[in-house]
Amino acid sequence: MARILLVHGAFHELWGPNEIKTRWLPALRDGLWHHDLEVDAADVDAAFYGDLFRPDPEVDGIETAAAARQAGAEAIAAQIPGGVDALPAIAEAMGKAMLARITYLAGMLATEPGIEAAAIGRVVDRIGPDTEIVVAHSLGTLVSFAALRRNPDVHLPLLVTLGSPLGAPFVQGRVADEIVDGIAPWPGSVERWVNVAAVGDMACVEPQLAKLWGARVQDHLVDNGHRAHDVEPYLNARVTGAAIAGALRGE
Repeated sequence: MARILLVHGAFHELWGPNEIKTRWLPALRDGLWHHDLEVDAADVDAAFYGDLFRPDPEVDGIETAAAARQAGAEAIAAQIPGGVDALPAIAEAMGKAMLARITYLAGMLATEPGIEAAAIGRVVDRIGPDTEIVVAHSLGTLVSFAALRRNPDVHLPLLVTLGSPLGAPFVQGRVADEIVDGIAPWPGSVERWVNVAAVGDMACVEPQLAKLWGARVQDHLVDNGHRAHDVEPYLNARVTGAAIAGALRGE
């Protein structure tokens, strides 16, 4: 197993594990460049689950995708102020195509319980005794968190979350269901957790995860410019590189 495992976010249905690694690796190396450290391609792996959300019109038909989008819209509406009446404004703000993708994703998670378990399994299967770091982006932070919490025997020196929605109220019920003294349950056997949020990244509803998981989480804020949620500027940021370099050096 590789020393660093990458876990992608949403909307990667048309990608694959090799494409993810090829896309992320240069930015990962640029983040380490700030700290005079290099990483071999063989030390990096990607856990891929995007294909689980790719519709198959030959098997399911277009009606299944439409039903998933409807279920997703209802699930989202139930969690936001204004309910279903707020969806048109959201569509106008983010674009109808983007909202359609989000509702489809939410609908698949709501109506196909096996998908979440399969995505978690993809992450767990790629973590081995040599894995020192999991770097997760966006939806991948939820998948990685669930994988680590549900498998506490999986020891991990460092978890890095980028552009994470883990602090959002509409996901807290799934990840913070047993809050004790204001602190949510820790993700399994993770030794260190570094969370990086960007100015203007709308996915980071609550950018400071330490508010929910306590001071053990090291929160950082970066400026990704007009690419607030993109993974590459997250990876090549100095603070991200510092966290990964420190773990690789055993610091």
